[in-house]
Amino acid sequence: MNQAPHHKPHEAHWTLRSLLAAGLLCVCIVATALSATVNADRAAAERETQKAIANEAELVAELANYLAAETAEMRNALDAPRLKPAKSTHALLNSEDALADFVDFDFTTLTIAKLEGEERTCLARAIYYEARSEPRIGQLAVADVVLNRVSSRLYPNTICEVVFQGSHRRTGCQFSFTCDGSMEARLNQRKWKASEQLAGAVLAGIRVPISRNATHYHANYVDPYWAPRMTPTASIGTHKFYKFPNRRTVAAAPAAM
Repeated sequence: MNQAPHHKPHEAHWTLRSLLAAGLLCVCIVATALSATVNADRAAAERETQKAIANEAELVAELANYLAAETAEMRNALDAPRLKPAKSTHALLNSEDALADFVDFDFTTLTIAKLEGEERTCLARAIYYEARSEPRIGQLAVADVVLNRVSSRLYPNTICEVVFQGSHRRTGCQFSFTCDGSMEARLNQRKWKASEQLAGAVLAGIRVPISRNATHYHANYVDPYWAPRMTPTASIGTHKFYKFPNRRTVAAAPAAM
């Protein structure tokens, strides 16, 4: 009877070594591919970081140039010849025309002053609740968005109406702090005072279009549904800013932030 052929031991060892070598080669290929992917993702993230830094640096430079020009203009105004000192209250009361001045006084100026005070408070609230933890440039950007909406025909004509637009509806508020209970929390007095001061400065004319005509923004850790339909304008601090891309998409783009 014929006997079955026997495999030599060294042939079995050679086959095992070949399989191990092939397995190790596959592992090396997969590891190389994964490493390349990680490096590519890391490089992309680094490029995005550098782009964001460059963008913010450009915005800071624009703001610095603007404030330098404002400072120079203010210095020239202070160096100009001074007007004569105003009359004292006692002198005004004792003047012959005091009664006539009282009768002719335009009391609507007091109402205007009150309205301006309310507008400043509304702008300060937007700055405080939306960006109190942001650097000054980020707070200026939020204020700029509010004023851009006031200037737009698509939104109300006053700061308070813009800030509180839709706040009477549960899901219609334009600025989330006006309807999510944020204003019920205790104020940080230091940051609130800084927000009031900044709002006053902005309304006095210390304003630069830092948001680049943006009417919308959102925190960089959220992804609102309306963002893809808008045109990005800037990324400042933890906020991303947008404007309407063109007239055809204005009607379709949402107003809420």
